[in-house]
Parts: sequence; structure tokens; C-alpha cells
Amino acid sequence: MQTAERYSHVESRKKEGAHYTPEIFSDFISENIIFNANLKKSVKVVDPAVGDGELLISLIKTLKAKSFHNIEVYGFDTNPASIEITRKRLKETYPNLTPILQNKDFLQICIEKSGLSDSQDLFYSSDIPDFDLLIANPPYIRTQVLGAEQSQLLSKNFGLKGRVDIYQAFLVAMKSVLKPDGVAGVIVSNRFLTTKGAGKFREIIHNQYSIKGIWDFGDTKVFEAAVLPAVVILSTHNKERDFNIPFSSIYMAENESYSKSLPFVESQIQALKYDGIVSSKQGNFYVKNGHLTFDSNPADLWRLQDVEYEQWLDKVASNTWCLFKDIGKVRVGVKTTADNVFIRSNWKKEIGYEPELLRPLTTHHIASRFRSNEKEKKVILYTHTIINGKRHTFNINEYPLSKRYLEENKDQLSSRKYVIKANREWFEIWVPQNPSLWEQPKVVFRDISERPTFWMDKEGSIVNGDCYWLLRDNEQMPESIMWLVLAVANSRFIEKFYDIKFHNKLYSNRRRFITQYVEQFPIPNPNLAESKTLIALAKECYKEKNENNQINIEDKIDKIVWSVFNVS
Repeated sequence: MQTAERYSHVESRKKEGAHYTPEIFSDFISENIIFNANLKKSVKVVDPAVGDGELLISLIKTLKAKSFHNIEVYGFDTNPASIEITRKRLKETYPNLTPILQNKDFLQICIEKSGLSDSQDLFYSSDIPDFDLLIANPPYIRTQVLGAEQSQLLSKNFGLKGRVDIYQAFLVAMKSVLKPDGVAGVIVSNRFLTTKGAGKFREIIHNQYSIKGIWDFGDTKVFEAAVLPAVVILSTHNKERDFNIPFSSIYMAENESYSKSLPFVESQIQALKYDGIVSSKQGNFYVKNGHLTFDSNPADLWRLQDVEYEQWLDKVASNTWCLFKDIGKVRVGVKTTADNVFIRSNWKKEIGYEPELLRPLTTHHIASRFRSNEKEKKVILYTHTIINGKRHTFNINEYPLSKRYLEENKDQLSSRKYVIKANREWFEIWVPQNPSLWEQPKVVFRDISERPTFWMDKEGSIVNGDCYWLLRDNEQMPESIMWLVLAVANSRFIEKFYDIKFHNKLYSNRRRFITQYVEQFPIPNPNLAESKTLIALAKECYKEKNENNQINIEDKIDKIVWSVFNVS
């Protein structure tokens, strides 16, 4: 088949959340599926989302190489172009096979086979057998793309909660088409390992299957698309429970220059044979091999366990006085859902006048460590206030310039149907947070950054939705605790803590500093001499405007933070 023909429908597949699988990656999955299977002479295999057929071809090739020749092949896809491409590729590669490839919805098949369908007519599943092996790279389509109705349907049928992605439904559903000793190998987004919203999904997978292995390929660019994939091998064989589930991770190595003394590998797959730093044409990889662990139950975040990591975390825990969440709630900033209306850089210049309800706005554009940078803040028209302890919108009749501006943009603002449906005012910000809290000193931080970027805001500015913020809600905590928060949060120590505890990086070594992670950051006893020094240094760093002097102060902070937690 010509390359152009094979990928002629790629754009439509991208919209469906499909990503094509490199051959070496497909072969790795196939090998691990078969390694964990107990096969007889006749083997039934299926790919529920065939795409371009690469996974099916790989699995057939690997089976034949191991002398399995009696193979029944099934494939499904909701895209008819995918079915035709796979049919042609299989015919060219294995002309003696007679694959059954159908333009059907795999999830609907599973619903019918599980008896979950309300319909008495089994259009999809009546002729679908149970399979020995399943290989899949299901589409990644999140709740906001699926739509509320489809998302709720998936949640209802497959017992999922939170922000449902369609690949999660695939993994839960596929048990209904596997034999009692069937084995599946799937490519998924590695987000499921560490996001709070995937807790129910993790619990179902752990309890429903025997997990044979997890490989997190992180930011090593297995795919051309910006997908951070993981491979999971699952078995329906329930005679043995999972205690030491193999778990490997491979990420691009930070700040590691090429060294001839490092082992050289041709691919991420080859790198998995090592532990530590290896080099490749793509760059250096950091490989870690261990076992799956979680805090108390499988709904908790999943992470890689090895003796060194666990001892390190135990030592940190023994020197932890409290967590960030004990000091206050980690909050996200405001979400206007109409930034072009509510947020501007220079109102007077842009519209000719300044509405009365303008407030300074902190965004990621002014992000810096310890204090915001010198860039001018943006300004937001903030629609809320506190009356008798409760949040209300301002009476815009009392603010004629603000009323004038909002009414000039009424068409756009009133078209936000969800605002009207929620019985809210047509002109208000969708997520305004608590107006009474803005004046308090707060630690603000960026959502996504390579290094932690936390700074103190003492100007009473409103925080935008591209940042998070933390207040001292617990009044029993000393006021100085916020400076200790700042010192710990901006340290090299917290980078290592994040990587070990949460193991969630995006491309280019960027980390996600979101509520579920930051609230678990540790704080040492503030009464310790080292903590008091950290507080003083954080204040000094906040005031310091000379870049070299600030770097020197941060170096001092780093050394003390490592020391106070007694780790390196």
C-alpha cells in the first residue's frame, strides 16, 4: 500500500483521538501479550479500534513467529476508512487470512454482551465470540470533547466517575469480550496513573483484572502527537492476585549531556533493559524499573516503587510537620469564560474609558519565583462582591461605565447558555471565587512549568484561571508559615519530591503544579532553627531585585531545605 493511501484519513482520525503506533512499539506490546497468555493451537484475536491495522499486523506476525498459525482475526472501528485500510494491509501481508473487520462501535458491542443494553435486538454482539488476545490503542477523547450526555452514558454503563475519557470505557468494557484467561495489551494516556479524577478507573482496573505490567513512556515521543503514553498488560485470569506488579518508566533525562560512557540504545524499548541514564540519538533517557504501589487503596495515585524511592519518601515523612493542605485550600483562579470581554491590558487605550469595577489581575505572564516579575499586570472587570457574608454580583446600575461596557457586549455574554441555565446574571464571571479573600497575602503559582514557580502576592490582586493560589485558611498556623511555604515550594527538593511522589511530567520536562499534587507538599516544623532561617531567606528573596543576589539566596534556601528534611 502507498504511504499516502495508508494515511489519507489521518486528519479525521486525529479528530477522533486516534494516534498511529510505530512498529517497534507494536511489537513490544505483542510480545508482552503473548508472554502472559496461555494459548492453545487456535487463537482468536481482536483490535477494537483498528486504526491503520498496525497493532493487528504486529500481533499476527508475533504469533506466527511463535508457531501459532490457526489465527482468527477480528477488528472494529467506527471509521469506515480505517476498516478498509486495515483490510487492504492484512490482505497484502497475510493473503491466506480471512479477517472479520466490521464498521461497528466496540463499546456498543460490549454493552450488549454484558447485558447492559435496554434493547432486545442485539444488532452488534450476537455473532461476536470471546477472544484469547486483545490489542488496542483506543482513542483519547475527554469529557469536554465527548459532551455531557455521552460522558454520562459512559459513566452509567461502565461504572466510571470524574472526568471520563473514552479510552477508560474501552478498558473497562473489554473484559466482556475476553475469555476467562484472556490477555489484553493496550496503549493509554499515562494521565490515568496520577490524576485525581481517574481514581475510580484505577480502582476498577485493579479489581477487575490481573495486571501483568505497566510501562510509562512519558515524554520520550513514541508518537508524533503530543501524547504521553503508557502500556498496560491485563489478564482476566483471577487465580492469582497482584502483589508485585512490574512497573517501568522512561523519561527524557534532565540536564544530562551526551557521554560516551553511557550505554547507547536505539530505542525506548531497548532502553528498558537498563536502569538509570542511557543515551540515544533522540537524547538521554532516564529509566526506572520497579513495582506498582499506591498509598492505601487502588483509587489512590499509582507510582513506581523501588526500595530507594520508598526509603526517601519515608525519611521525608518523618521530618514533615504538616502538608500544604493543612495550611489552607489550594484554589484555582477565576474563570470568566469570556476573557476577551472581561480582561484587558489597557482599558483606557483600548476602549477609551475605564469602568468602575476594574481590579488588577495576576496571570502566568507575571510569574516569577518569590515575587512577580516587573511586567505590568492585566486588569479584570470583576463582577462580584460580598454582602452580609455572601457572594453577590454588583448592582451594575450603580456603576454606569461598567454597565455601559457590559451591555455593549451583551450579545456575547448572554449567549453563554450555561450561565443562564444556572440562574446566574448574564453579565457575571462564571467562576469568581470568594471576593473577600483577594486582599489577603497569598502564594500564587503557575500550573505548568519546568521548575516550580511560586510567588507572594501582597497587593490584593485577583488570580486568573491560568494560576493557582494558597491562603493561610488555618488561623492556628503562624503568619510566617506562608514564607516557609514559599521556600519549600521553590526548592530543588520539591522537584525531586514531585517526581518521586507523583511521577507526572509533560513534554520538555514540564511539571503540572495542580491542586492534587501541591496540597501534598510537605512543610517542616516552623519552630526549627532551619525553618526560621528559611522564612527569613524567603522574605529576603522577595525583596531582592538583583538577579545574581537572588540566585545566591535561592542556593542557600535549597541547601537548608534538603537538610531540614534530611535527604539529598
